[in-house]
Parts: sequence; C-alpha cells; structure tokens
Amino acid sequence: MMYTKQTNNFDYSLLRKRMVEYRYNITSLAAAVGMDKGLLGAKLRNRTEFNQRQITKIAKVLDIDLREVPAYFFVSNVDKQSTKTITNKIEA
Repeated sequence: MMYTKQTNNFDYSLLRKRMVEYRYNITSLAAAVGMDKGLLGAKLRNRTEFNQRQITKIAKVLDIDLREVPAYFFVSNVDKQSTKTITNKIEA
C-alpha cells in the first residue's frame, strides 16, 4: 500500500517514547487501535496525517489525557527546531 507525502512535518518523539513506556511497538499499537501497521508507520514518518478518531483511540490505549494530546500529535518539527535555535542564541 502506498501513502502520499503530506506537507505537515510533526515531531512524534513524545508519542514514540510513550509507546515504549507502555511496551507497544508499531505492530502491537496498530492492532490495539484497529489500524493497519503500515498505515501507523506511515503516519509516524509523516507520510500521512492522523485523523481525530485515530488520535482518540491511541490516546486511550496509551493513557494520554486529552488535554495533553497536542504535545503528542501537534508539535511541528519546525517549532522544535526554532525553539532549539532560540535557546542556543540565548545561551551564547
């Protein structure tokens, strides 16, 4: 199955960390939320975006409070890089 590249580039490192903490890999999490493992992998590689239903299911399985969802699913890699650059300039 082929997934098309989207323009958004989100940082899912916190989500991946949570997966490890709860002892899930892509295959087991995909099964737990009723998603194809290839599709979940594509989403984690920013090939396609998560939809609301998928985010809600993953949050439930990984015990992520809905108020914390943005930190797991909506942090842009650009935002993360900008923050790092600003921090480095302040420290210099």
